[in-house]
Amino acid sequence: MTHRTARRAPARPAAGEGGDGLQSLQTAFRILDVLSNAHGPMALTDLAAELGELKPRIYRHLSTMKQLGIVSQQARNGGYSLGGRLFTLGDAALEQFDLRSVAQPYLTQLRDQTQQTALLSVPGSGEPVVLSCVEYRDRLSISSRPGNRAPPHCSSQGRVALAFVDAATCERALSRKLTAYTRHSLTERAQVEARLREIRQQFFEYAADEVRLGINAVSAPLFREADEFIGIIGFVGTSVEIASPPQRALVAILHRIAAALSAELNCRIYYERGLVKER
Repeated sequence: MTHRTARRAPARPAAGEGGDGLQSLQTAFRILDVLSNAHGPMALTDLAAELGELKPRIYRHLSTMKQLGIVSQQARNGGYSLGGRLFTLGDAALEQFDLRSVAQPYLTQLRDQTQQTALLSVPGSGEPVVLSCVEYRDRLSISSRPGNRAPPHCSSQGRVALAFVDAATCERALSRKLTAYTRHSLTERAQVEARLREIRQQFFEYAADEVRLGINAVSAPLFREADEFIGIIGFVGTSVEIASPPQRALVAILHRIAAALSAELNCRIYYERGLVKER
């Protein structure tokens, strides 16, 4: 059967002072990605270094974005951060497409069928952000608050995100120092890239004891129409209850629910690739 694969955006063209409108738009989004991952306002010098661009070029973009209200600049030290207009745009985006609401019954199914806490995340800029958490409370509760970010290289959510985001975002995430949270964390780039290739084939990932000792998490990608990667669904529990690699029955449950949710969003890639059979 012919199938489509998840779309990956082309690599960013080489930067130049005379770039066209598309290149300028790409640079603006790269600036927003970096600012969204910063823990506070960023100086122009640091921002340009992070992006690998010349300061005058980034300054011109920032000036335009500042006029539009999508970045702001501190009067005290000149640092840049995300602007207030993005809150309005974000609220409008959520109103038009609220993945959290659509996914809620599927998260409940995942929690009940695995008897583990279920999580929903969005890719962010390769560093997944938790949108929703449905806890399994019949024993020790493991939770993750909405807004929490998962390490891209050593979490199941993070590696699923890196496997399906565009090549430039993946490259930026892997070019940074890969921090070891435990002795089991994957920190060698070659090992992470090998896992990403496996994820693109098997559509799931696990990360036992990599972020916290005694905890394992299993995640799968979510897609909408045109095979667009939009999120990550998974479950988390103790390493005693979730083996490494995870039990095939648990992976099958995760795949069925990820396939059903993606199908509701007009994407049947799980069925087309034979990962889940039609009922």
